Amino acid sequence: MIDLNVRLDAYDEPHQHFRGAGLVSPADLAVLNASAPDETLFERIEKSSPDARRRYRSSVLPLLDDEKEITPDPALLAPSWQRLAADLLSADFADWIRRETGVDTTDLGRTSAIFRHYDGDYQDLNTGKLHKRMHVELHINDNWPSDGGGEWEFWAGPDRSAGPRDTMLPFGGTTLLYSASKKSWHQMAPVSPGRGLVRLWVSFSFFDLAEQ
Repeated sequence: MIDLNVRLDAYDEPHQHFRGAGLVSPADLAVLNASAPDETLFERIEKSSPDARRRYRSSVLPLLDDEKEITPDPALLAPSWQRLAADLLSADFADWIRRETGVDTTDLGRTSAIFRHYDGDYQDLNTGKLHKRMHVELHINDNWPSDGGGEWEFWAGPDRSAGPRDTMLPFGGTTLLYSASKKSWHQMAPVSPGRGLVRLWVSFSFFDLAEQ
């Protein structure tokens, strides 16, 4: 289902990351959206206190966690989502990441989850967990409006006075990849409230088990 012929664009500012489009075809996006897991399967999570290390509000459905021995549950996933999960877990996908980013994910731990953000949901400014050797965000929602919010914002640091250096809207089939570092500051802007929009995406991360 994932088109591994897609080439990624590399960015060095404000920190190194990679972006690509067309990983999932419009036809497959339509099927994935029509067969998305029911919202009742997602856990609603929120951390918004001022002293929280990382503030966010979202809904999450774990797919995979090597450390916790969680594997994709076919009972929760429609056939289209099972195919997507299989593609993400494939050796071909790992080879594509290495080819496009130079990061070898061999022998690294893996986590993956489906996220739903809607009605003001957000992720506040952070660097990401520093043990992540590669983080992949694949956007599934189709027909995302340019004024729908939910854009990924790239920041030069924790100082908010200058605003984000760049933004990326979550158009369906687009992807973002980065290795977490002390410079990888980013946040997800709130999804525009009151419009019935759902920012649907799959997170896939490779991490060093020894640094957990």
